Amino acid sequence: MKRFAQFFAGRARSFACAFRGLFLLVATQRNARIHAVATVAVVALGAVTGLSRTEWCLIILAIAGVWCAEALNTAVELLGDAVTREQHPLVGKAKDVAAGAVLVSAIAAVIVGAFVFGAHL
Repeated sequence: MKRFAQFFAGRARSFACAFRGLFLLVATQRNARIHAVATVAVVALGAVTGLSRTEWCLIILAIAGVWCAEALNTAVELLGDAVTREQHPLVGKAKDVAAGAVLVSAIAAVIVGAFVFGAHL
């Protein structure tokens, strides 16, 4: 029974760290706040237009993709800043690549949204 309790205590700590990370993301990153507003708007539009289960799955995957890319981009930026505050070409390239991933995911999400909502609007 003790191992069972330790297992769940460890999972609770992991979830607490994850939620702390999400809070940090939204609290410190302007683009994450823009994504939050877009997420609320898309979910509201989905509720109003009566999306099908499949359409909701596509929208949720698109939203999650953007949020994951933004979180990983922020993690790369924070790690790069921890390594050096000076301009370093490799750190700069890593940050640019991570930002590119956010751009790709955002463009893909807009395309998914256009296909899904285009049929309803």
